[in-house]
Amino acid sequence: MIMEIISILLGVILVNMAGGGKMSFLIDLPSLIIILVFTVPLLCRGGIWKDFARGWKLLKKSYTCRLSELRRTQDVVEMVQKQVGYAGILSMLLTVIHILRMLSRPSSLGLLCAVAILTMLYAVVIEMLLLPLQLEVKRRIIDYVEMDTEEENAPTADALDKTEDSEIRMEDVHT
Repeated sequence: MIMEIISILLGVILVNMAGGGKMSFLIDLPSLIIILVFTVPLLCRGGIWKDFARGWKLLKKSYTCRLSELRRTQDVVEMVQKQVGYAGILSMLLTVIHILRMLSRPSSLGLLCAVAILTMLYAVVIEMLLLPLQLEVKRRIIDYVEMDTEEENAPTADALDKTEDSEIRMEDVHT
């Protein structure tokens, strides 16, 4: 999962460099703050931050937790993905409204358009970074459920004894 995150970040950097741009044009602190202002308070309420942090811990193969914790983590990661997307759309729309108000001053339009686009770009990149996390949580839930199913379907010692007894009786009948 770490490789997916690295490849996403590397992809953004390479696409920007291929376009002849410098990385400094992609850095806009106000745009990032806008996304964080809409997302972080949601995580800070009622223990949700702990569930979100657990999702990142799941990227370590050695980390284990209960099925109920995995399901809560899945719900929180999906909620954060939606929240980041909505924050990007909302901030872009608010910036576009501001742009429309500033049409009389064309010199500021380029900067305002950049803020609107960068905010949406940040939302998309954060969403892409959360996708491997979401997949890992889902994979862990599937593994957990399959492990429980295998344990339920595994024959018990009593069942094995009964099977052996019936096999012995069948041999007696045939002889």
